[in-house]
Amino acid sequence: MTELSERLDNFESRLRSLEDELHALRRLAQSSSAPATTTPYRELFESQPAPQPTPQRGPTPVPVWNPERRAPRAPRAPRAARPRRAPREPIDLSVLLGARALAWTGGAVTLLGIVFFFVLAVDRGWIGPIARVTLGASVSAVLIAAALWLRKRFGDTYASLSAAGVGIAGFYTTLLAATALYDLIPSSAAVAGAGAIATVGAVLAWRWNSETLASLGLLGAILAPVAIAIQGDLTPLGVAFAGLVLAAATAVAVLKGWRGLQVAAVVCAVPQGLALTFDNPSNTVPVVFGIWLVLAAVPVWQALRTRLTYLPASLLMFSAAFGGYSAAVLFGGDTQGYVLLAVALAYGAAGTALYRRDRDTASLLWAIGLTLAAIGAASLASGATLTIVWSAEAAILAWLAQRIKEPRFQLAAFAWLTLAFAHGIAIDAPPSKLFVENSEAWRAVSSATSLAIAAALVGFWRFEWEDRAEGFLTRMFADLREQQPWIRRGGYALAGITAVYAGSLAVVDLPSTWDWGHVLVAALWSSLAVLLAFTRLRVWGLALLAASIVLVLAYDTAYIDEVQRSWAFAVVAGAAFVSALVWELSFGEALEVPAVGALVASVSLAAASVTELLDGDPRAWVFIALAAGYGLTGVVLLRRRRDFASALGIAALALAFPASVWLLDGTWLVLAWAATGAALAVLARYEERLEYGALAYLGFALVHTLVMEAQPNDVFVAHDHPGSGAPAVLLVLAGLAVFAYVREWLRTPLLWVGGALGLYAATLGILEASERSGGSIDTAFQRGHTAVSAVWAVVGLALLILGLKRSRALQVGGFALFGISLAKLFLYDLANLSSVTRAFSFVAVGMLIMVGGFFYQRLALESRM
Repeated sequence: MTELSERLDNFESRLRSLEDELHALRRLAQSSSAPATTTPYRELFESQPAPQPTPQRGPTPVPVWNPERRAPRAPRAPRAARPRRAPREPIDLSVLLGARALAWTGGAVTLLGIVFFFVLAVDRGWIGPIARVTLGASVSAVLIAAALWLRKRFGDTYASLSAAGVGIAGFYTTLLAATALYDLIPSSAAVAGAGAIATVGAVLAWRWNSETLASLGLLGAILAPVAIAIQGDLTPLGVAFAGLVLAAATAVAVLKGWRGLQVAAVVCAVPQGLALTFDNPSNTVPVVFGIWLVLAAVPVWQALRTRLTYLPASLLMFSAAFGGYSAAVLFGGDTQGYVLLAVALAYGAAGTALYRRDRDTASLLWAIGLTLAAIGAASLASGATLTIVWSAEAAILAWLAQRIKEPRFQLAAFAWLTLAFAHGIAIDAPPSKLFVENSEAWRAVSSATSLAIAAALVGFWRFEWEDRAEGFLTRMFADLREQQPWIRRGGYALAGITAVYAGSLAVVDLPSTWDWGHVLVAALWSSLAVLLAFTRLRVWGLALLAASIVLVLAYDTAYIDEVQRSWAFAVVAGAAFVSALVWELSFGEALEVPAVGALVASVSLAAASVTELLDGDPRAWVFIALAAGYGLTGVVLLRRRRDFASALGIAALALAFPASVWLLDGTWLVLAWAATGAALAVLARYEERLEYGALAYLGFALVHTLVMEAQPNDVFVAHDHPGSGAPAVLLVLAGLAVFAYVREWLRTPLLWVGGALGLYAATLGILEASERSGGSIDTAFQRGHTAVSAVWAVVGLALLILGLKRSRALQVGGFALFGISLAKLFLYDLANLSSVTRAFSFVAVGMLIMVGGFFYQRLALESRM
């Protein structure tokens, strides 16, 4: 126990000494930034003064800054050590200057030397054909032997790989020269020899596990026909050689996983096949068929070995494009369609055979087969179009992207769909087919239909996928995944718009004339708008209705005849009315703005249609029928949709107004308007908003009466029958009286207006009666004005007396009428009446004013007492 306690004490003392040293180091680090001379390290341990206690008495001293004595700062938390960057790897110059570079350079130069040797030998005639072929084969064999010896003696070296690759390419070049240039070897033997050389190259590349050897030997062999073609045309035999080497190269690439070699082999071989199809010499079809078979079979085999990824799927679709394009170039007429159907059948049969083993690959094969079948059918029917091909490609890519959860295919589908729309709208189905008169609009229906189907399928086959490392594309794919719901909506919307366009192209040529065809187009758009109004897509229906309105206003108004234009207006007006009803009944009780807009469009287009189609009384009666229809609909909807019913009532009154003008005139028109206003005022007891319609019609009646039937000139200008407008004034007065009786809130002002109208009607009646009493018109008219002045003064006196007893307003009215009577005396009677009539007017008005003064004084004194 004693020994243990001593060890603990020793450990404690050492720990304290370490803590003291640590504090000292911190103070040293803090004081190193002070302006004064830093304290030596030893003084921190030996001569550091002990802290003195602060005295408690006296005032607190003012602190003075001393740079040599600074308060210690709180210890800072230690910073986390930054991770060191891994040292960069030095640049390996051996890639450019080492054995690999020398091997590649030497092999390429040697291969070019062999090729140029044959070219030069042909030009100069140095040696005969047999010697040339023998020398080329010997050099190639020496290179192969050297490669085998180097491999056995020194192992895996770049020189051995390069020598073997150049030797194999040299064998191919020699065989091609002996067959194509010199005819030393028959075609059958040449094919067998090419197969043997391709086998040797594939075996060596396989055993040595060298993509370098495969690239030098197999790709060089594939490109050998191009070099030989410098002396002449590309021959089917040379392309057949390239096809055989393509088979060997792609087989090795699939087995070893050399994707670069696989793609490079396809890139080197396919252009030769396409170039051969343009020249189309004899035996071209079997050669192109063989290349297509390799392009189609190897990706299927690759997908079955691993899984369907981007590379085999892309190569498989590329094989379909190669086969379809070659068939289109090599064949014409119905034969082209039948060949495409045969190729489609091959893909479909392969998909059926592989369905149980690999559903993804089988599905892709089926999709390619269906696409080729559609193109073949289109070729047999009316000739294949690029729009249909690109649309089908976009749909296949969208389906494949959803099937294997690969967003890259979806981006490719977008690209193909964009190309299809650009080509279709610009060339196959331009808008001029619909808006410029022609007889071939129906030919663009297939292209527009394919665009609509492709857009719908691209939107339908949207999908979700898990995040994965995609490098700099990670963010783009993440955004693409978030936009998948909008991709579906956008695809469906684009498909719908394009489908409507395709339908318009189909129906515009159906009638015998272009104008009636556009009537059908307007009917198609309007009908679809109504159908969409009954679904959740009513917003799209409203947009289509707006497009229909723009169509008939912007195009039909300017470019089609009057009769057809009126029918187009009528069709769109009916659709707008139904859409307004459906839209309003689909929501709450509040008035919907789209419903009001559709209703306004309906009323306007219906009025325009009837105005252009009919004239005279039939037009007026149709307007009345339309007004009755809108009004009855408003009555039915009054309890459920009061606001919309009011809008319908306004529409009915607006349509009835011009109809009444066309049917009636004079006092009968005033009677109709006054009666309508009175009826609306009575109905306003049940629906208050009708009073605004009543006021409007009564206002129309009043204005028409004062402007047309009973003008103020009738009072001051002598003419026959100055009182002919008095009945119209009385009709307006009756209508206002009914309104004032029913609706109390305007009773007082309406009573004053009614009183003025009554006095105006009495004035006209007095003048009319004076003329009918005999004498000349001027004499009778002046005599009548004397009576008018007297009547105005009598009425003023009556108002004054009644006002003194009951209402100050009547009193003011009496004084106002006295003033008007005096103004008439001095402004009109004094200048226009004869001396006798003028004297009677002054006497009558003056006496009545004196009587008024008497009653005013008497009644005023009584009221004070």
